[in-house]
Amino acid sequence: MRIGYTVRASAVMMRHPREGAERLRGRWDRHWDRRALLAAGLPAHVLYETTEDWAERLHRALGVPWPCQAAALFGHLWDTIVAELTARGARVGIASYARWNDGDRAFGEAIWCLVAHLRPETVVETGVAHGLTSRVILEGLGRNDSGHLWSVDLPAVDSALHSEIGMAIPESTRSRWSYVQGTARERLPGLLGELGKIDLFIHDSLHTGRNQGFELESAWAALRPEGVAVVDDIDHSLAFRTFVDEARPRAWLAARHITGPGMPDSDGLWGMAVKDTQAPGPVSPAPGPRGRAVLACQPWAARAASMKAIEAHPHYTLLRTFVNRSTVRERRHEQIELSVVREIAFVIRGLALADGRLLQIQAWQGPEVLVFRDQIARPARPVLYDRADRYPPDVRAAADLEEVDLESARWPAPDDHFDLVVWNRDLVTVKNVISALREARRMIRPGGFLILALPNLAAAHNRLLLLAGRQPSTLHINNGDHLRGFAAPTMTRILRRDLKFDVRQVIGVGIAPVTSTALPRPLRAVSHSVIWVLQKPGNHIQPATSRGVSVERLPHGAAEQQRAVSDDRT
Repeated sequence: MRIGYTVRASAVMMRHPREGAERLRGRWDRHWDRRALLAAGLPAHVLYETTEDWAERLHRALGVPWPCQAAALFGHLWDTIVAELTARGARVGIASYARWNDGDRAFGEAIWCLVAHLRPETVVETGVAHGLTSRVILEGLGRNDSGHLWSVDLPAVDSALHSEIGMAIPESTRSRWSYVQGTARERLPGLLGELGKIDLFIHDSLHTGRNQGFELESAWAALRPEGVAVVDDIDHSLAFRTFVDEARPRAWLAARHITGPGMPDSDGLWGMAVKDTQAPGPVSPAPGPRGRAVLACQPWAARAASMKAIEAHPHYTLLRTFVNRSTVRERRHEQIELSVVREIAFVIRGLALADGRLLQIQAWQGPEVLVFRDQIARPARPVLYDRADRYPPDVRAAADLEEVDLESARWPAPDDHFDLVVWNRDLVTVKNVISALREARRMIRPGGFLILALPNLAAAHNRLLLLAGRQPSTLHINNGDHLRGFAAPTMTRILRRDLKFDVRQVIGVGIAPVTSTALPRPLRAVSHSVIWVLQKPGNHIQPATSRGVSVERLPHGAAEQQRAVSDDRT
């Protein structure tokens, strides 16, 4: 039996090498997902704040009455589907399709109600197997007498299972069904491009964080306002938690499976997110995903135009002249620092603040505070916490400089005073880090932002130095003042859990000595520097005209849903 499976699976992999590579990548991704879940230190049902009254909450999120007539009809439909499959000799439930489970009953009921109340014209799902969920959707569309389902599905590697694909779907419903064979990464973007807008998206394919994140980002961009994304097996990774933290849907929930265990908890979880009516578009990973955050994705051309405008700023041009250190190594590191300044300016530009009191703590060279100031529509005179004699005359003339003991218990500004605080790099020189960050948070008005940039202790070059038995460059012994080192995953958890910031974006910049640009998300953990875009919960700062990136506020009370979760890989 095992030999037969190996032969069949090998034949499928050889015929479709690209898909085979994606299957192998999935195994590797699952390893990292398990590590990330363990590093989070909390069970998945706690991370996702599962609810028992999911049906009532789902209907409340849609603005429809509960109990509803559609839900009362679901039990009979589900029992009918299971009975039909059993009569045909199929096993239904746990590990019934090779080692994969059939659709969960609670998951199916949620989708049934969504189809009934949204009355979607265009539904896209990923993953089919026996087709229980597909059958539920198609029966609902038939009951509405409108709508069509597109199912993107990579058949099981064992060709003996191919005859079972969609066996729950009767001929009478197939006129509303289109089956799209292939991986979601290969087929989903093209399908969404053809369809334009979709009303409902269901993920039930490969449940790795990488794949879930990709599918959600792709589908969310195409989902109409008030459309819904439903995701099965969210307990397999942190992807859905990251998604809701960053995409900030109007409403979301997580609930337990009824019909079977998932992984790694004793029972699986599924989730749902409702897109806001003013949602700006796709979630982006950091400029560069992950510009990812809850910042809306800017088209490449718009990002390039913004960067060009920043680079043309006279004080940014002045900063370029400082990158002239004597050694190649120093020049490369300074070039990365310059790129960090540019990324911070780009983020501020994207926040589109109408009015803004700006504080910068310990500027790198000084002129960057004026670059940051000029990304705000109507800025107040910026404040700079540092010694005045460090900076050129034009900076001293344009900013208020205050020499502040950053180790002191209280800094001079009143509570809720600044709209934006920038702290670039020099937190590494502070002994009482948490106390200093709490002071920075105190001075930010509700809804205001802290942009924090730090050298990364876990950067690729530091890892290599440690392997060679040498001191990482982030920590100084006798030639410098770097007292602290920070790695991105741990720092992110502290900023969320201990300091109660909403983490809107995490950006990795540069790999020394290879590149100084912003990095894609998978490389963020080994980047030279990390930038956090943090928001203090509270009333939203009204933006000026948008310059391409906007930040949407969480619904009331949703800020409390933030947890100490990070999917960074170390």
